[in-house]
Amino acid sequence: MRRGYELNILVDATTIIKGRMALVTGFQGFGAVGYLTTRYLVSKLGMSLIGYIEPPYTPDFTSVEEYGLSMPHEIFFKDAGNLGVVVLLNRVNPDRRHLTSFVNAFKTLIEKLRISETYLIGGLDIRFREGDEEFRWLKTKASNVVLDKPYFVKGAYIVGPIASLLLMLENRNIPAIAIFPYTEPESVDHRAAAVAVRVLNSLLGLSVDVQELIKYAEKIEELEKSVQEILSGMEKRESVMHT
Repeated sequence: MRRGYELNILVDATTIIKGRMALVTGFQGFGAVGYLTTRYLVSKLGMSLIGYIEPPYTPDFTSVEEYGLSMPHEIFFKDAGNLGVVVLLNRVNPDRRHLTSFVNAFKTLIEKLRISETYLIGGLDIRFREGDEEFRWLKTKASNVVLDKPYFVKGAYIVGPIASLLLMLENRNIPAIAIFPYTEPESVDHRAAAVAVRVLNSLLGLSVDVQELIKYAEKIEELEKSVQEILSGMEKRESVMHT
């Protein structure tokens, strides 16, 4: 067993580094927005596996993908012309006992691939919404990016690995933007992921179609409506039986 998480790049980094390098990641937090967004980008951009952050233990799950068997924290790359897009796909959240080593491996990834822009995707509890805005955002002090959208809610806590990464990026003076679409905390929110993808399209000059995410969201909403109708019908029948 390793002492912590370790970065493992499978290609010669010098062959993929471009003048502008953007790194996107997220986790299984509120609405699973970060995970859904990164997984969708990997699929729709046809990204190639270039490495992974290896956990300190042998994983007890995997899946069959086009490139072989999956790992918990995989790194993908896409040459998008004048932009190199890197996605860290976290199929699970890092083990809290080894979170410091995960953050250090993330920092090494930024340094090794000469990342100039880092984007973190999370979900924000919809109860914080004050108007009709779709998301809130924040940045580290090293970033010069300004979005014409409401900034993150003052006093609200950011929790989980995304908070740990933000603190490291802030303390290391690394430019980073965090995007938080509103979501129902207990849901799997494809519609919120579509919001995140549209924001990334704007910031990175991409053109990833979000219609598949919207269709997923509509199917889930239809299923939830059907379940509610069934439950409502059962409650009415029980009420009649007990009168």
